[in-house]
Amino acid sequence: MLGVGSLLPPYFDELIDAYRRGATGRSVHLGYWRDGNDGDFAAAQALLDQVVIDLAEITGGQSVLDVGCGFGGTIARINDTDHDMHLTGINIDRRQIDICRTIASRAGNVLSWLIGDATRLPFAGLAFDRVCCLEAMFHFASRRQFFAEAARVLKPGGVLAGTDILISPSARAAQFPIDAILQAGFGPWPDVWGTDADHTQLARIAGLNGEIRDITSQVSPSHRYTAPPHASPADADAPAPMRASAALRWLHERGWLQYVCFRFERPRAQSVTP
Repeated sequence: MLGVGSLLPPYFDELIDAYRRGATGRSVHLGYWRDGNDGDFAAAQALLDQVVIDLAEITGGQSVLDVGCGFGGTIARINDTDHDMHLTGINIDRRQIDICRTIASRAGNVLSWLIGDATRLPFAGLAFDRVCCLEAMFHFASRRQFFAEAARVLKPGGVLAGTDILISPSARAAQFPIDAILQAGFGPWPDVWGTDADHTQLARIAGLNGEIRDITSQVSPSHRYTAPPHASPADADAPAPMRASAALRWLHERGWLQYVCFRFERPRAQSVTP
């Protein structure tokens, strides 16, 4: 996330309080739904973690970096299922890192937690087999710089996998200021309209190759849990996070929000034929 603590998303104040009260778990992202949207929100969040873990092909013995690690939910899941891992989480918010540090390592895994900026990763090059980033990239000061940093710290053959939210410029036609609502409730969101470049272009610029998948329909049922039915982005008197959650639901319903997952790989060094 951004390197200025005062610019942390305000909704994290509520999430941190809810976690400390035992009202929510470690996942701080939307969920992935299958089978007619059955199940509960926590299960859907865990499934989204697993979608990214599977995309990244995370297995025992790897070094994995989770950028914008939240409360450590993704690393906790890897920690529970794999062995002999070096698992590192980084986040700009000390409070979230303090929550992460309550996770006990298992099965020979080494867990490390750092406070830092996603666009200036404090690691040497070629440090990780895998880099993950779940539903955090839109907060970063620059997606382009994050891609460059992720590519830099990946080993040859390493994989960057994660999820992101994209808002269609068509939403500018809304009768209320979508960008201002999202900034107030979920900001910082420096590039609401995605004017820099798309993910495939950013990956190519960083020297990565791969794919991007649209999972909008699998994610959209999450709004049953994140935005009350009565909440509306047009309600200027609603709390900023509630109004922003309603805006995401509204955008989803109109096809103006795209939720994607991606996998990009740093090419292996090619051998030279004599």
